[in-house]
Amino acid sequence: MTPLRQRMIEDLRLRNLAPATQKNYIAHVAAFARFFGRSPEALDPEAVREYLLYLLNERKLSAESVNQQVSDLKFLYLTTLEMPWSDLDFPHVRRPH
Repeated sequence: MTPLRQRMIEDLRLRNLAPATQKNYIAHVAAFARFFGRSPEALDPEAVREYLLYLLNERKLSAESVNQQVSDLKFLYLTTLEMPWSDLDFPHVRRPH
């Protein structure tokens, strides 16, 4: 297990998130890292944007599914990695009416 993954798991536990929620957060961040073939620590907000577009356009995920991944990545970058990014770096997809 990488130190980053261990740290994120600890952060999730500190917030007393349900085990299933923890599992989903870790799985989504791992998929993000696999997409780029490197650690999320080496990526920037443009990579987050590119990945979200991939999820929408290529994988055809629903707005709800993409927004869950946005939340997971936001947790990773703002909480675990303590990056000085803003909420604007994590755009949520509007749900169709």
